[in-house]
Amino acid sequence: MGKHLKLHHLKCQPGDLAEYALLPGDPNRTRIIAQEYLDSPRMVNEFRGLLSYTGTYAGIPISVVTTGMGSPSASIVLEELNILGVKTVIRVGTCGAVKRDIPPGRIVIPNGAVPLCGILTAYELEPLPPVPDFTVLKTLVEAATFFEIEYTVGIIGTSDAFYGEVRQAKTWEDKGVVAFEMECAGLFALGLVKGLKVGAILATTGNILYGEQVMETEVTARAIRDEIRIALEAVKLLENL
Repeated sequence: MGKHLKLHHLKCQPGDLAEYALLPGDPNRTRIIAQEYLDSPRMVNEFRGLLSYTGTYAGIPISVVTTGMGSPSASIVLEELNILGVKTVIRVGTCGAVKRDIPPGRIVIPNGAVPLCGILTAYELEPLPPVPDFTVLKTLVEAATFFEIEYTVGIIGTSDAFYGEVRQAKTWEDKGVVAFEMECAGLFALGLVKGLKVGAILATTGNILYGEQVMETEVTARAIRDEIRIALEAVKLLENL
């Protein structure tokens, strides 16, 4: 018998989670991915609302684990995924565009995240550039291209203050940032120091500067379905490398 783990948030044991994990912020999205896209999904955690499932996709074991909102919550989850043996993670989330030509429903694949958040200071990682694993980034782009889904690759901003983003958005748009969200910088930086392969794919749910933000429409719902398909196809590509 292996050592029994007592984790504070994910009440899982080694073997409950796969080496690949998709990380939505929203537990409802976690449930949708597990029940509609995975074969034989099995719930392995619901403690603290961090709903988690493990199943298979195209025969590949995959877990889907909720991170909650913000880098502190996402970093707690990533720390515990690392303890549980997960090797590769893809955040499957949403963002608010700040670039004028990015409409609601566009797929954004971040190649870096400006850390407008406190998590890097907490981990003493301030000089570290929060960037995704290149191989994960590359396979996400390849999968989006395969499905002929329009996407934008660019630098995003990771914020601690959802309702404060509009005050920062124009400054960072002028510096080339394409969108804002709340988790990627923490996940990218922590993944680098923990030796995890971390990437992200985001669906825009509005434009912070040039339109309504957090729009729940068929356009944004379709983009979320598209990013799920892309993330799962990227896992297939990673497994075949």
